[in-house]
Amino acid sequence: MQNNGENRVYAGFFVRLAAYLIDWLIVGAALLVVRVPLWIASWNNPDHFLLKDVLFDYSIKDMLIYLLGVLYFIILTYFTGATLGKRVMCLRVVSSEEGKLTLFQVVYRETVGRFLSKLIMCVGYFIIGPDAQKRGLHDRLADTRVVYHHVKEVRVPTPVEYRTINVPIYNQPQGGNAMPNNGSPLVPRNPMPQGNGMPQNGTMAAPGNPMAENGNMVASENPMTEDMKASAPEQVAEDVAQDTTSFEE
Repeated sequence: MQNNGENRVYAGFFVRLAAYLIDWLIVGAALLVVRVPLWIASWNNPDHFLLKDVLFDYSIKDMLIYLLGVLYFIILTYFTGATLGKRVMCLRVVSSEEGKLTLFQVVYRETVGRFLSKLIMCVGYFIIGPDAQKRGLHDRLADTRVVYHHVKEVRVPTPVEYRTINVPIYNQPQGGNAMPNNGSPLVPRNPMPQGNGMPQNGTMAAPGNPMAENGNMVASENPMTEDMKASAPEQVAEDVAQDTTSFEE
């Protein structure tokens, strides 16, 4: 495993070998559908044209099996970037130019590139280990790289909308009748009935001394000064003495 400055992690030799073995197990199991009927046909008719050599030592049967196996690598690599074995090992084939793989790149890599990599004791595969970007001969020829590819699921929480509610605020009037925020008037704890000489604040008003709406005493028409209040008892005593003198006479 190798890091680079482009945030790529290149896959090494052994992890790619494990992915390749998984792929060939899958391909070998799938090709049994073709191999078994051809094997039965070879027993019944050894001179069948499918079993005769056509190109060097390869028969039509051999070429058919080879093409089916190569199509597995070409189709999955071109459309998804990875075969089933590479998916198990979290690998992906990418272009060195960070673009989408072209069909020519994939076909050239999986046919000519792999054929040349197998020559001379598979040396084209062993050079993956010491290479800085972990490239095999088929990667160099097709200008591709094999990197780790992890898919992470990110769950986005449901957005919550907050709304601002404007609540009216009333200032308390000077008369003492406070208004709550909802606009309803406050009711006194012990409400007094209105009318019959009762002021709005619930206090009994004395006769002749009406109360103002704000609860303050209203001055009468003939107010008494402090001097008059102090001399009132002496005046009463003098009036009583005069009445007694008049009675005695």
